[in-house]
Amino acid sequence: MRILSFPVAAGLLLAGCVAFVVTAYGEYRSLGELTRLENVRAHAFSTQVLISRFNHLLVDLETGQRGFLITGDASFLQPYDHGLRELDPRYGELKSALQRSGDAQDAAIARLDRLIADRRVQLAQNVESRWKLGEAAIRNVQAWVAGKQLMDEIRGELDRLDALQQQRINEIESAVREQQEQTALLAQIFPVVGGTLVAAALLALWVERKRRDEAEAALRDSHAHLETVVDQRTQALRDALDRIQSFAAELDRSVEGERRRLAREVHDQLGQLGTASKMLVISLTRKLAPTREPMLDELLGISDDVIGAARRIASALRPPLLDDFGFSAAVQHYAQGLERQSGLAVTLDLSSDEGLDAEQHNQLFRLLQEAATNVLRHAQAQHLAIESRLEGSDYWLRIQDDGVGPGQIRADASGLRNMRERAVLAGGEMSFGPAPGQGTRVEVRVPMKMAVPNATSAQAASGSGPASRSAAIENEEGWDEVSDR
Repeated sequence: MRILSFPVAAGLLLAGCVAFVVTAYGEYRSLGELTRLENVRAHAFSTQVLISRFNHLLVDLETGQRGFLITGDASFLQPYDHGLRELDPRYGELKSALQRSGDAQDAAIARLDRLIADRRVQLAQNVESRWKLGEAAIRNVQAWVAGKQLMDEIRGELDRLDALQQQRINEIESAVREQQEQTALLAQIFPVVGGTLVAAALLALWVERKRRDEAEAALRDSHAHLETVVDQRTQALRDALDRIQSFAAELDRSVEGERRRLAREVHDQLGQLGTASKMLVISLTRKLAPTREPMLDELLGISDDVIGAARRIASALRPPLLDDFGFSAAVQHYAQGLERQSGLAVTLDLSSDEGLDAEQHNQLFRLLQEAATNVLRHAQAQHLAIESRLEGSDYWLRIQDDGVGPGQIRADASGLRNMRERAVLAGGEMSFGPAPGQGTRVEVRVPMKMAVPNATSAQAASGSGPASRSAAIENEEGWDEVSDR
């Protein structure tokens, strides 16, 4: 079983990164510990300095009062007075530093408080005795001995506190050296391990890259072969689709041709028979005049019904205006019949359709018929708007109603499928959906296959302006009723 190099490389790379992270974190922790130790050592040094300054202050007190006792010169009291003023602040700083150090020195501080207070009283008594007794105060040996004992005890406590600070400094320096050695060892081992792991990961990635290059080469060869096969199959499908579309178009043209033939036969045969029977009935009525035969009136009505039925069937099979005047004219007459039969209000806004060929005229009209039939059957609409316009080289048609909307479309809805197929046969496409506000909207866009001439010149040349076309629509025989589709 082949071992995947990428997971191995990822694991090695992750381990190397972990090693570097551990190194960085260890050095960070070491730096933090060294910083902390350095702060403790600096505090111990500053505490030693405070002990030394306080000790010097006590020496100033002793020197000042001793010089005044021996000489009686008041100038020697200047160091003594200065020491008294600085004694409490300096001693407060020292106690605060000792408390921040974290050592339990409460007993030592209590002893110092007592000894310093006693010595201050002794110094004040000695100075006062010198002022009162003069040189006789010098011979008070007992006072000298007591003062020396107190000062020795004070210096002993201060020396012990200083020794404790020095011991702490020595311990911190030892801890710093140990921490530095550990950090140096960590900085030496983990980077080497991390570098080794990263190098191994890079090697694994190189092996995986080589394998992938080989796989990609094989995949490209397979893809090229597959593309060739797909192109062949696509071309075969395209040819089949072209044949299917050509067959559908030819079939539709055959159907339309048969519709045209049937419409002509119905119009010529049934229409002529109805007209002939009507003429015979009229002749018989004239011959029998002034006698009036009710059955002849009934035959005359039947003849008119036959003529009307022939006209309706012929126009339903193939609208004459569609062949003679094109899509817009047929739509206008169809809309008039739709309004008369259904009571539906129809609004038209149609542009020139002279850029469409005969096949597109026919497909768009059949699509419009299907859409209008759907509106009558399902929409429950009061108004139908039919609009067309030219957009560049495309002819755009919109059919919109104000009914209940498309709703849930059935999977077996053949009307919508027929409209889409007719849009494709016309060379375009159709979109179907809800209209803004309410209702349903059908939009068709087809490319115009012929150049559109100047509208004014074309109308003047063909006599197909609005007035002439409207008159032709009104006078066209066979368009008295709308199609039953």
